[in-house]
Amino acid sequence: MKRIISLCAVLLLVVLTAVSASALDYGCNIETVGTGIYMEELNTGIVVYEKNADEKMYPASTTKIMTYIIVSENISDFDNTKVEITEEALADLDPESSVMGLKDHIGESFSVKDLLYGLMLPSGNDAALVLANFVGEGNVDAFVKQMNNKAAELGCANTHFVNPHGLIDPDHYSTPRDLATITKFALNVKDFAEISNTVKYTPEGFKDPIVTTNYMIDQNGHNGDYYYPYAKGIKTGFADEAGRCLVTTAENDGYTYLCVDLGAAYSYEEDVNYAMKDSAALYDWAFGNISSQVVFSTSEVVANIDVENTKDNTTLDLVPREEIRALLPAGYKPELVKTQTDIPENVTAPVNQGSVIGNVDVYYNGEKVATAELCASASIDGATKSEQQAKSDTENTIKLVIIIVFAVAAVVVIVIVAFVVSKARRKKREVQRHRRRYY
Repeated sequence: MKRIISLCAVLLLVVLTAVSASALDYGCNIETVGTGIYMEELNTGIVVYEKNADEKMYPASTTKIMTYIIVSENISDFDNTKVEITEEALADLDPESSVMGLKDHIGESFSVKDLLYGLMLPSGNDAALVLANFVGEGNVDAFVKQMNNKAAELGCANTHFVNPHGLIDPDHYSTPRDLATITKFALNVKDFAEISNTVKYTPEGFKDPIVTTNYMIDQNGHNGDYYYPYAKGIKTGFADEAGRCLVTTAENDGYTYLCVDLGAAYSYEEDVNYAMKDSAALYDWAFGNISSQVVFSTSEVVANIDVENTKDNTTLDLVPREEIRALLPAGYKPELVKTQTDIPENVTAPVNQGSVIGNVDVYYNGEKVATAELCASASIDGATKSEQQAKSDTENTIKLVIIIVFAVAAVVVIVIVAFVVSKARRKKREVQRHRRRYY
């Protein structure tokens, strides 16, 4: 029966998910400009806003997030690994593209760390080519192949790279969701979070510092128009065909959001970075309207289960091992909270209070928002030998009584049938004698 109920619950959940147009709706009322946007709360993995999140788009220089990853996977010592700047490595550099200024340092050597700062802060295409040439041992295409292999390894099926810097090519594309996946991986890579969140840095041998293009973390950048106090890193991107692109995170009051905004319209006359405006507005909305809320306390019964090996038939209430919290919109509707448990059909006593029995997934409006362990709400002792014997004797007595009742009933039936048959035979003989007497 419990399996049937559980199956029905799963089917109901599938149906609810299928009919929900946008799964969990957090009620975002921001009119965003970006063509494709993906926003996730990193502590919970909950996606709070999507807009064309799986559409292939030009990633522009946000490509360099993957470039950084590949460099980190091939070089362990950023400080002491030196790379010589050669004309050959910079031969394919677009003179109009963003650079850190390596053409003025031909023949000099820089640490990989200096080059990574040049890659991420001023979005140096020269740094990207030098690093790709170094890691690829003179073959940039070999480096790009590693980029694509890594994208496939991370499950980014809608991403393909042609170069390490992000200049426009029809075969160079990604999606907001894929870029979020790549960025989440990068955030755990050596020095990535620190470097991508740096405003100014002076490489060895440079007279002047290089400066970030991410004005959301720079109070002085673009007159402070885009500065957002909770922003942390990560990478900007721009090309006429790609529009403004931006990948950032923001932390506030225990929440950490990642926002990917691609294809935000840009005009040189208007000179407004709508990717940054989008991101700041989305962060403000999320911090003000979404919060972690308790959906089940540790004393609330989520399910119950039969307990074997007890004196009497017993059931055990299951409660969360820890309070279950979920990221929910302001004014959420409790009736939309559903659960799906993964618990055995029964347990055998003795059971200790607090013992983990199973798990529960919590759904809000058809989307999973939390997973937690379920434990025994109380201790239940197993039946003693005497109690087990008494229970066994009682069960045996009941069985014996049932057998005797059936046996007596069978004898009664046999006697009745025999009596009826005998009576019928006597009557038949009397009829036969009567016939002989008169005929």
